[in-house]
Amino acid sequence: MTEIDTFLRTTIQLHLNWIIFIGLIYIIIHTFKDKKGLGILDIILNYIPVLTHEFGHILFNKISGGRANDLVIVAKPSERRETGQQGFAVTQSRGRLNQIITTFGGYIMPPIMLYIGFLMIDYQYPSIFVTAYLLIFLYFFLITSRKALPLLITVLLAVLLFFIFQNDNQVMMVYLVSITQHFILGVLLGEVLQSSWTIGTLTFAKQKIDWDGSALKALTFIPIPVFSLICIGLNIYIIYQLFNIYF
Repeated sequence: MTEIDTFLRTTIQLHLNWIIFIGLIYIIIHTFKDKKGLGILDIILNYIPVLTHEFGHILFNKISGGRANDLVIVAKPSERRETGQQGFAVTQSRGRLNQIITTFGGYIMPPIMLYIGFLMIDYQYPSIFVTAYLLIFLYFFLITSRKALPLLITVLLAVLLFFIFQNDNQVMMVYLVSITQHFILGVLLGEVLQSSWTIGTLTFAKQKIDWDGSALKALTFIPIPVFSLICIGLNIYIIYQLFNIYF
């Protein structure tokens, strides 16, 4: 059996308390991200959720016939404060329907990936979930116009995987898959909960704010609360399903 086969066949035990703990830490740090020293921690913790959200825009854009030009994760706290953006995807759409699907894609991707991640543990294929994120990150690295930080992360990941595969350290491989899987699920859980609150806040904000909900309203002429209800409803449904399965 090759090292790749060993990696793909790696099984782990689900520690739900780890995931909940990481999710709570994610929400707390994101809530107080403007406090001194927490801006960087917030970026570290929500790097994967932002990547998931923006990749969702691109994935659904491509599925519906569009084209992706760029994917950026804003990695400077000062830029996030100035622009109000955590990341963005630059896409070309072929029509109104393509734009609508593209916009929706970013919001349904995190809860979908959260659910898939739990399923992969149940079916004992966690390494496939981790591999999927490695491929998403590789795509991000190839398409992004800001390559400095992704390049550094890619080099560190490559070195880590090289030493693990080179030494055929199965114990370390299990730890790597387990920690990675639980971390991704934890921050996705935090993002699903946090984004539900954020969507609700933006929907009923007294001051007009440009966000994807207002873009969907302009495209479809349907009131923003309808789209917000769909997104929040999906988030709640996924959490409800996971609650029923694991409690």
